[in-house]
Amino acid sequence: MLVQLEEWHPEDIRTVYRHFPLLTIHDKASLAGQAAEAAGAQGSFWAMHDVLFTQYNEWTGLSPEEFKQWLNIAAEELELDVQRFQNDIESGRYAAEMEDAFFQGIASGILATPFLFLNGSLYQVEPSLTNLEAYIRLELLTKAQYDRYPPMTLEDDVQYIARIELEIGEIIIQLYPELAPLAVNNFIFLAQEGWFEGNPFHRIVPGVYIESGDPTGTGLGGPGYYFDDEISEALTFDDPGMVALSSSGPNTNGSQFFITLAPLPELNNSRTIFGRLIDGLDLIKSLNARQPLEDFLDPPEVVILSVTIEIR
Repeated sequence: MLVQLEEWHPEDIRTVYRHFPLLTIHDKASLAGQAAEAAGAQGSFWAMHDVLFTQYNEWTGLSPEEFKQWLNIAAEELELDVQRFQNDIESGRYAAEMEDAFFQGIASGILATPFLFLNGSLYQVEPSLTNLEAYIRLELLTKAQYDRYPPMTLEDDVQYIARIELEIGEIIIQLYPELAPLAVNNFIFLAQEGWFEGNPFHRIVPGVYIESGDPTGTGLGGPGYYFDDEISEALTFDDPGMVALSSSGPNTNGSQFFITLAPLPELNNSRTIFGRLIDGLDLIKSLNARQPLEDFLDPPEVVILSVTIEIR
């Protein structure tokens, strides 16, 4: 799992291994850690680590003395200097290191193995590939986020059109700056900053709506700030093709937005509508279902290539 993550993010991840031998529970925990360190002194730490991990069922029921013999055989198979390896084990050269590792782990709040610290914080969610990749993407997104809502730059008495280029074609949105100035100004700012480029449509509910605006594809990412709702009775979800801000509650608008594929009057007066699709509805109606955190490790069907703002 960690190897896969390192392959996906070779410039962003550095893995540091720490021992946590459960000395009060497992009678061979210290010996196993010492064996890895003794092999590491000969340049084979990970090789011995992998042997211990993959062949755990072979040695877990052995007595400590039997385990030492098993380790000598493993060292020989790894083509180590067996006499040097055996001397390190018998002398307890790394025993104090294992004891220190145990007490340091307890002091850090670790209760069991395996464990992960991510950027100095104990990771307490299930360490699945999906969850870890989501965490990494969200952590990397912080480098691109903003401190505050952008300055207002809308011009008076002009029309704003957004052209969103997809791999499957183009969709065109008429924006509503008079009725939702905060939302439109925000969308234009992010578009001009390149925020939307490469964003997948991370949530697709066929026949209902599609959602994008999160570079991580998790459905959890945003620009680093929130801004207020702009609910207008003049704008409703009674027709398909309405473009509105996604939110998790009052005044939690950010970069995520959705486009309706059908009338959704049940959403009236609950979301900020800031535009309407004037071309491309049929193009996006055919997209397949997708849910973030369930499907986001799979390549997205549609990605936003660019967003161009036109002033008329």
